[in-house]
Amino acid sequence: MTSHKYKGIVFDLDGTLIHSTIDFRKMKRNMIKVLEENDVPRGVLTTTMITVDILEKAEHYWDKAQRTEEDRVKLRAIMEEIMNQGELEAIPLIDEIEGASQALRELREQGYTLAILTRSHYEYAVEALKKMGAYDCFDVVLGRGQTPRPKPYPEALHHTAKLMGLELDELLFVGDMYLDLESAINSGCAFIGVNTSGRGRRSWREDVPDVLLESVADLPNHLSEL
Repeated sequence: MTSHKYKGIVFDLDGTLIHSTIDFRKMKRNMIKVLEENDVPRGVLTTTMITVDILEKAEHYWDKAQRTEEDRVKLRAIMEEIMNQGELEAIPLIDEIEGASQALRELREQGYTLAILTRSHYEYAVEALKKMGAYDCFDVVLGRGQTPRPKPYPEALHHTAKLMGLELDELLFVGDMYLDLESAINSGCAFIGVNTSGRGRRSWREDVPDVLLESVADLPNHLSEL
């Protein structure tokens, strides 16, 4: 067992451990097309919104339209299939952030319990980790729909901590964008940001993390100095 400040580390996936090759704009266009055919007014949804916000907006308009739960289940399944397809199509193009797999092995050797918490499809996450040769570093891998609520809701990290057998104050969350930071803040979990999203400061909107590393490759050295 590690004697360091933290016992476990939870990682985001895209932009944190791997370069994202998912065509998110295409994915969101396909989602929006279906939603605009099902009670969501044209122009309300845009491809600059994150998928969580798109789906929450859709639920709002389904409430107003008094959509039945049966209808909602069918539409949610269509949204899920669109997202799954976009992610699985990207698997052949997956490329790790330079030094990520080596950093994960070092952290594992140092005794940390490691987990993945992503809003992407579970199969996509597993294949990405296998492709970078790091799947065996992780005790827990959680994809979309495998937590009570997704990031940035606190239930996501609460559930992850429970599966890791750790308390939230024993965990560190590492991610590349504001959604990850919000998730950590909402759950009361420590956070370190990495500057590998490709979006620069835009990744963080107004709130830049207190600790922002250039890459996850720098994490082992940073933690050894705590």
